[in-house]
Amino acid sequence: MSKQLNTLPIEDFLDKVRVAIKSNQKTVTLSIKDATDLQNSLSVVMTRLSGQLDEVAINSANTVISINMDGGKF
Repeated sequence: MSKQLNTLPIEDFLDKVRVAIKSNQKTVTLSIKDATDLQNSLSVVMTRLSGQLDEVAINSANTVISINMDGGKF
């Protein structure tokens, strides 16, 4: 069982962007700590998703697909 994902930095970033959009701000500023936390969180999420995609691809590769073709009445 994998450990819980910490998506709080992603949620905080999305909240900051949402507030910036609503208040017509031109920029969003992150402290280096916030940027580092966001980077780490995104890295873990993307790595986990990539691993799950690999599992799906491997499981799909083991699936047997049968196709029967019939030439009809030529």
